[in-house]
Amino acid sequence: MNTTPAPITLDREALARDIRSLPSLPTVVQELMLLVRQKEVQLEAVSNTLRLDQALSIKVLQLANSPFYGLSGRIGSVRDAINILGMRQLSSLVIAAALTVQFEKLHGKSLHMDSFWRHSIGCAAAARQLALHVGLDSAAAFTAGLLHDVGRLVVDSHYPQEAAQAIAWAEQNDMPHCEAERTLLGIDHTELGEWVCRHWRFSSDVVEAIAGHHKPPPAGAVSLIDVVHAADAITHALDIAGAQNEAVPGVNPMAWARLNLAEEDLPALLACIESEFNDLQAVLRPAKETT
Repeated sequence: MNTTPAPITLDREALARDIRSLPSLPTVVQELMLLVRQKEVQLEAVSNTLRLDQALSIKVLQLANSPFYGLSGRIGSVRDAINILGMRQLSSLVIAAALTVQFEKLHGKSLHMDSFWRHSIGCAAAARQLALHVGLDSAAAFTAGLLHDVGRLVVDSHYPQEAAQAIAWAEQNDMPHCEAERTLLGIDHTELGEWVCRHWRFSSDVVEAIAGHHKPPPAGAVSLIDVVHAADAITHALDIAGAQNEAVPGVNPMAWARLNLAEEDLPALLACIESEFNDLQAVLRPAKETT
């Protein structure tokens, strides 16, 4: 067993300031998030909002036409996308497209961005499939899965040396990254991710899922926390990131029980996750690896 390095506790106040200084999500995304929370959403209002950002609209249409949805070439406008996919699904694709740019801005030196992004997309796909299985909001699950490790990017971009030490120690000892972060840095990526998502004004269920995805509650009804917790483990187990030192986190038995997954359900579930990932990652992945 390797000796624990000396703690290098990060300044929580400085981290909070760093997060408050992060760029806001694009205005179009913020307005869309507000629109889809309304009880009655006007299709024209959403179409007009998305037209304000041509680059984002193009990426959303690429996503909507990805083979996973079986609609390749059939969706030619944002209006078509809303009609065929539905408002909630469209909103999750808009957020995913916008976060591609935000994640690239946050990238530092320690994380391999391609592996990080592949894992994030895989977790989003897994969370969406699990949410569909248990009858929760699949669009919110997709967003929470995509964002679940955003706190790791915060440390990587602002404290790259400390992030590298935590990553190395976790890999050397085959332990979860959040445990290494908490021990060495005094804070982990789940708490930082919660701060980021509050700053970006995501809904409370998404924020709670990100904050609790490594510590699901011991009792209660199934929630997005359980969904993202299990999705993270499944994505690691499938080695979607292609990471050299892939470690599969343990799954909380109570969270797994609440998902009510029978053994015979798993092959079809895993096949759907891999199919969705393969179709989406070509559109969503960053244009280049930042070095």
